[in-house]
Amino acid sequence: MSDELTICTADPSGNVKSFTKGLRLTFERELYTPFVKLSGEFICDISVSLSDICSVRLKKGNSVIFRGIPDKVYIYTKGGIKRITFSSRSYTSLAAQNEPEPGVINDVDLQQLVSSCLVHTEISVEQNTPTESYIYVKPSSSLWDAIIAYNFKRLGRLPYIYGSNTIMSTKANSVVRSYSGKQFLTQGIGVNTMTMVSDVHMRLGDAEYQYSRINPDAADYKIKRSKYYELDYQWIQAPNDGLSYKVDNSERRKNVLFFEYIGFCNEQLFDRVSGTGTDCDGMYIDRVVLTADSKGQRTRVYCYDDAFGQK
Repeated sequence: MSDELTICTADPSGNVKSFTKGLRLTFERELYTPFVKLSGEFICDISVSLSDICSVRLKKGNSVIFRGIPDKVYIYTKGGIKRITFSSRSYTSLAAQNEPEPGVINDVDLQQLVSSCLVHTEISVEQNTPTESYIYVKPSSSLWDAIIAYNFKRLGRLPYIYGSNTIMSTKANSVVRSYSGKQFLTQGIGVNTMTMVSDVHMRLGDAEYQYSRINPDAADYKIKRSKYYELDYQWIQAPNDGLSYKVDNSERRKNVLFFEYIGFCNEQLFDRVSGTGTDCDGMYIDRVVLTADSKGQRTRVYCYDDAFGQK
């Protein structure tokens, strides 16, 4: 079957073993997460040891749609049947676990920024993105933090992961994704205020907090969450942009629309929804969650109506 899902493992030499029996898995990609996640369980009906599992892959038909690090793997036997449970993140998770040299980086594009800190055979980067005159890398910040700083400063939007291991700045690969004829299970809307701030303040050095912004949305929910920041060089020429980013970032995932259907189309972040007959039509995709088990494949698609999800 062209849509059959297969879990594959690879040892250090690249020798691959494939598993399809007793498969249960969850596969997820999401705008605000710098990696794709895969977790699940399967029956192990061939000889395998933990040393054989140095990489995890997910295939849909003949196409590999996920490659990642085996974060956790357990082999156990129950009822005389050997099973393997695992969780894995794509290799782009390393962008959040490496720190570039702090300070000002001048005349940089996405490729230069990533390659200055992390060169990896499994990670690719969008080419020919615009050059930014400078970005500021704060001490102890991650490469992904620096990528966000570049993207927001140059393009006014957030970076994201395409496929499982390509770091993107623009929507260059966006396509219209039609769901006409699909069997829908649920549709709905939601709100999330867990990280919403009410007011943010910045200052330079030991001065008073001379830059402030109030978030009017917080008053509607009677939320009081104040945040105070030192004004770093990233925002030195545009402190109000820094305040706006802090407020907008606190409202990530605030308004959510979603639908669920039978099957899986391997949709990508920032594909545009069409043919559902829901309010998601015309919106960009910001989260995809595939669940697969003995009952089949089901996919829930989320669209965020916030500052970054439709930008």
